[in-house]
Amino acid sequence: MNSYYISGTSSGIGKAIALVLLEREDTRVIGISRTCTIEHIHYTHVYADLSDPAQVAKTAEIFKAKHTETEKLYLINNAGVIDPIQYAQAYSEVEIQRLMQVNLIASIQLISAFLKIPKSKYNSRIILSVSSGAAAKVIDGWSLYGAAKAGLDHFSRHVARELELAGDNRTRIFSVAPGVVDTAMQQKIRETTSDSFSTVDRFLALQASGQLVAPEVIARKYCRILDDPEHFPDVVFSLRDLN
Repeated sequence: MNSYYISGTSSGIGKAIALVLLEREDTRVIGISRTCTIEHIHYTHVYADLSDPAQVAKTAEIFKAKHTETEKLYLINNAGVIDPIQYAQAYSEVEIQRLMQVNLIASIQLISAFLKIPKSKYNSRIILSVSSGAAAKVIDGWSLYGAAKAGLDHFSRHVARELELAGDNRTRIFSVAPGVVDTAMQQKIRETTSDSFSTVDRFLALQASGQLVAPEVIARKYCRILDDPEHFPDVVFSLRDLN
């Protein structure tokens, strides 16, 4: 049995990954988000608002579910928000806390709880977080989002080192950017005014020229990593690097 815990399954990449996995036998998917848009006999939904630290802490209790020593366990941190897109001085305290909580802190909370699963309860574990090219690029108006994704990348590198030092060869961690994907997040980006985001025209052009990739295509690429982690030695990289 393979058990996949996925945050942000209501739409976009998270939902696409869940649907691809549910095509398979001997698989169960546990989705974590505020709304449920998937119905399947092997799908379980956990309602949670990841902008609320207390709800995330409560949600992390799901990792205490019954598992067996033959199970392969997966945690996919996909949930994320990019708005508001604006310059640093314009952020409110609430906006800062919400964006960092959803994009970085919630993922750290879930990863930490996932790592507490006893070794007797799994055959192997894979952690995969959906990162962003913004983690390595400076894009005006995206300071919080980029900082959160950069933090997620670096946290993942630290965890990988800790697993190495602990001699844990049954757990792998990745933080992987998807590229430009045709999701609701991209729509929000295109709706931003140029005074808060000077390169918005580039994203308008990407859509107009049909360069946005469908979520299902991206989902299948992420599943390649989940299925064969030994072929991916790096912790942080981009799906653009895959052939």
